[in-house]
Amino acid sequence: MSYVETPEGVRLRLCDRGRGGQTFVLVHGWKQSHRLFDPAIARLSERHRVVAFDHRGMGESDKPGSRYDFDELAGDLGFVLDVLDLGDVTLVGWSMGCTVSLVYMSSGGARVGRLVLMNGPLRLTPAPGFPYGLEPERIDGYIDDLARTWPLNERAFAAESLREPDAERVDWLVRIALQTQLDVALRLVREQARLDLREVVERLDVPVLAAYGRHEAWWPPGLADWIAEHAPKGERTIFEQSAHCPPLEEAERFCAVLEDFADRTTPSLTPIRQRKESP
Repeated sequence: MSYVETPEGVRLRLCDRGRGGQTFVLVHGWKQSHRLFDPAIARLSERHRVVAFDHRGMGESDKPGSRYDFDELAGDLGFVLDVLDLGDVTLVGWSMGCTVSLVYMSSGGARVGRLVLMNGPLRLTPAPGFPYGLEPERIDGYIDDLARTWPLNERAFAAESLREPDAERVDWLVRIALQTQLDVALRLVREQARLDLREVVERLDVPVLAAYGRHEAWWPPGLADWIAEHAPKGERTIFEQSAHCPPLEEAERFCAVLEDFADRTTPSLTPIRQRKESP
């Protein structure tokens, strides 16, 4: 199937590839779509089942006049897991997908066997003892600029997310971003600014891998260390050749890291081994 329809009639664009092996569910970020995972889906689906979908308001999904808060987006994630009857999945949240995934986990995280948090925030702004955020004035300035100049600065935003911003890849990211309407983009970042998900990380009872790009522009590799130290079953890895988009910039290693983490933390395959660094 190419779409699933939620109980309130919102169609979500769905990609469901491969069978056997592990089950990976890939959750994209702000103003993006499942297409960002194209290289990973092509590789992983040769050996595993891979599910990715577009959030409402983004990509090729419907764009209803709804709340666009993270309870709603996490509810859509839960719906996809339920309607496909997925179990023991490796849930991979990238960028804003970390927020969606953690909000889903905060309500119980049914069907998730392990969690990967990649290049996303736990809160948008710093806090005492937690320097991993953007200063409020920087966020406010970006929101104001986005509202005033849309879509003039999307190319610069896409380029900043890549270590080597080649023109073709930047063009592709911009085309995907422009599938998100401005009002949806603004509402999402304002809703995200309300959240602090550090306590959710500290309560997680599944294995957690924090995976961040060394050249990340917004959420530094130190955040991976924080997650690995505070999640009860946490570990971390750093993508040395990536900025914000390891699934694009290091697709082969991205897939290898996911497969290794899933295999090591699947009880029926091997005992759980606690490690602070993945390959």
